Amino acid sequence: MYRLAPLVAAFSLAAFSLAAFSLAACSGSAADAPVPTEVRIGGLTAGDREALHSLDRAYVKAWREDGTEAQAEALLKLFAPDAIVYPGRGRGPLSGTEELRAFWFPEGAPPTRIEYIDHRTIDVEGSVALAAITGYSEIAFVFDGARTAQRGHYIIHARPDAAGHWKIERMMWSARAEG
Repeated sequence: MYRLAPLVAAFSLAAFSLAAFSLAACSGSAADAPVPTEVRIGGLTAGDREALHSLDRAYVKAWREDGTEAQAEALLKLFAPDAIVYPGRGRGPLSGTEELRAFWFPEGAPPTRIEYIDHRTIDVEGSVALAAITGYSEIAFVFDGARTAQRGHYIIHARPDAAGHWKIERMMWSARAEG
């Protein structure tokens, strides 16, 4: 029975669209009728997918910024204010952009120097309200004189904000040392 739900939803959408276009045709000239763009019910549109890929690329680009404040500004604007990040390695979750700032950019600490960072997106899926980006990452950085290199998988859950911009809502990664 549950397999019929997508068919019923698709049929309902088609019937609604046909009725709307029929009413529009009766209410004035063809030039006044709205031109349909992307349907935003259910799955991600091509525009959503591109925006989510851009969000993933912006995360990598933010870490490549020069200097702590530039990194922090570029990175934290990608997150919803109430985002939760699960950094792994037994550490508890970080809630909100202020905790993220304190974790990634501790006050008085030297800047993080990124040697390299790469995200390879594996998949983008979801709905217009919540999407997931999964991928593989590699990073090497120097923080407070210590070099760290690791690789692993990541998952980003994103949702659109009030203005329709996708923001990171949840993020988790696995990290194992290179070697």
